[in-house]
Amino acid sequence: MHKFILFIKEFHIYKKQELLDAVASFSKKQFLIFIGFLFISIVSLIILLGKINSMFLVEVPVSGGTITEGIIGVPTLINPVIAISDADKDLTSIVYSGLMRKTSDGKFIPDLAESFTVSPDGMNYTFKIRNDAKFHNNTKVTADDVIFTIEKIKDPIIKSPRKMGWDGITATKKDDNTIVFTLAQPYISFIDNTTIGILPSNLWKGVNPSEFNLSTLNIKAVGSGPFKIKSVSKNSDGISEEYKLERFNDFSLGKPRVEYLNIKSYANEKDLVKALLDNSIDQAGGISSENTVNITKDNYVIHTSTLPRIFGIFFNKNKNKIFTDETVIKAFNNALYKQEIIDDVLGGYGSVVNNPIPGKILQINSDTKYNNDTIDETNTMLDRAGWTKGADGIRTKGGTTTKTITKKVGKKTIIQTVKTSGPVTRLSFSLTTGDTQELKQTTLLIKDQLFKIGVEVDIKKIYEAGQLNQLIRARDYEALFFGQVINHESDLYSFWHSSQQADPGLNIAMYSNKKVDSTLEAIQKTSKAEDRESKYEELANEFNAQIPALLIYSPKYLYVTSPKLNNFSFDNITVPSDRFASIYTWSADTDQVWKIFAK
Repeated sequence: MHKFILFIKEFHIYKKQELLDAVASFSKKQFLIFIGFLFISIVSLIILLGKINSMFLVEVPVSGGTITEGIIGVPTLINPVIAISDADKDLTSIVYSGLMRKTSDGKFIPDLAESFTVSPDGMNYTFKIRNDAKFHNNTKVTADDVIFTIEKIKDPIIKSPRKMGWDGITATKKDDNTIVFTLAQPYISFIDNTTIGILPSNLWKGVNPSEFNLSTLNIKAVGSGPFKIKSVSKNSDGISEEYKLERFNDFSLGKPRVEYLNIKSYANEKDLVKALLDNSIDQAGGISSENTVNITKDNYVIHTSTLPRIFGIFFNKNKNKIFTDETVIKAFNNALYKQEIIDDVLGGYGSVVNNPIPGKILQINSDTKYNNDTIDETNTMLDRAGWTKGADGIRTKGGTTTKTITKKVGKKTIIQTVKTSGPVTRLSFSLTTGDTQELKQTTLLIKDQLFKIGVEVDIKKIYEAGQLNQLIRARDYEALFFGQVINHESDLYSFWHSSQQADPGLNIAMYSNKKVDSTLEAIQKTSKAEDRESKYEELANEFNAQIPALLIYSPKYLYVTSPKLNNFSFDNITVPSDRFASIYTWSADTDQVWKIFAK
């Protein structure tokens, strides 16, 4: 205690002049040392304060800013009832909103709707519209607008691509804010139907159905989505080149963070990639794998999501009888090196597929292993089944064959040589596909891989989309390399139920299996997703037991953005326009704030 009192007595606060006098008394060497220590102390203090500050800082999305996205094609029908092209659907998903909204993780949340209920039998859906739900022109969204939109979808004159999903469904107004949908039978994908954008009836009611596609409202669209159209720039030919949009502050799910959104149109992917590389745009979707190398070098972020599109070889047993031989189909399946196709054709941006159920519906582990012994084992299997390789490397079965029969007659053993003759069947089939680089490359790889086991694949004329659709509708092919687009769970019924073998059904494998039919019918009637899982497993097991089609891969959708885009995710997209599902939460930039101030 005594020492502490002495310390206090000695403690002295120096005045400014005393400090100056002390410094003045330094020698030149002492002064330089003093300045050096002072400089080091100040720098150290600044660094220390900076580190302490950074410990308490977090990045948060900030409101404002602009995003410019490039797309291929020109949006001309920005209308949820008649949107056809990807460009149309992109703008429609941004400008319009539905009763429900699909989130980036594949779930559904109320959008214009405040709430909804489902009857126990799954036949009636009652939606309550938010009191504050508005269109961009500041008019209120009501049940009348919903009914008007559904009526236009079902109008045969308008020919909406969404019509099939709404046939047999009745929409009834209970009051201005309440609407009831009555289904003819349970429909497991109905909630997805209710994401359809709602038209403002006060603007569209005067448009004649026969002129629906011609209305200027398809360009200067008015919806209730997160962004509204501010202006449209056109070229000298009157074709829209750029849409400038601004956030809709009264959007039902909250004011979007990004203030302005520009959508620029390009004629092809080459021009789109060029725009990315010269920084004319911030982001673009649907980029092919071969262009990702250059894009990566320019410090862009590449996001990927597996699309529910399953590409494979679909057999038509009515056109080629070799497809009725289960050993042959099993051999085909063994010989296909699916990962090689994904690596060579898609640059690795794809997922191997072994059953008809997309992973976004249910993950089912049914991987097939391919190794160096696979081809030898498969060739041996075909040898034993009587398929003999000829000089040209292609297998045949039948014709004149010699067979040795050994039998005992009493105590004697008799050896007989028996000759049999019949038609010669060549292990050969023609493969039809569409006119795209991806499909062409894949069919060539399939041809090479199957040749290793003695199969001849004749790649037919590559058809353009319109011609190919005609062949598919007529089922005029031996084998078809094609992709199924599974937008909804209920699509599986159209692709695999025996009742869908003829046009307009989509069972292009001409598959008929009573057990599969009953499973698909049961799935359609099971409203709870968790209760459908075991049925999907049954479907996958039965499929792999018969192999009605050789399913190969699902491609990944590539979305290129600048690093400044925040709060973005699209893990579960069905169609490319789903990438905009959570656009109202996106941020064009971030700021750093102390944790206590972060919301």
